[in-house]
Amino acid sequence: MTDTPLKPDPIARYRAVLESLDPRLRQAAKLRALYPLIEPQVAAGVPHAAIMEDLAAAGLPVRHNTYITTLRRWRKARRLAAEETSQATITLAVEPDTTPAAKPTPPLDAIQGRPSRIQTPGDLRKIRDMRIDLDALRREGLANRAKASQDTETQHDKE
Repeated sequence: MTDTPLKPDPIARYRAVLESLDPRLRQAAKLRALYPLIEPQVAAGVPHAAIMEDLAAAGLPVRHNTYITTLRRWRKARRLAAEETSQATITLAVEPDTTPAAKPTPPLDAIQGRPSRIQTPGDLRKIRDMRIDLDALRREGLANRAKASQDTETQHDKE
């Protein structure tokens, strides 16, 4: 299985990680520890069945459902963590002054319960069940129009 001396056998790498883990851990926890090694192989095009065979050879026989479910949960956790760090970075870049007196109170959204993006049927249900405050929506529209007219006046003054 070893193509070059620089690339160690995946089974040997899996065994090394598994030996460093507590044997009392659940199978899913052991898989989560191995996914940083598995993910580059999947990206390179190695079939999941071949990876599962390698895992079994390394001493961790895994059912297909367990493997796929744990992989999806691990990827989702990584994606959410990456989104949180990017949101934190954006917040820090936009708002360097965090004194409580300097922060104005945020306006209430006119549309409450609106998902940020639609990815699941649950997001569609959220859209169906969202509450719309028509007065707040009107105020938002007026504020946006006033801001747009100020921006165009500022632009005309510069010219």
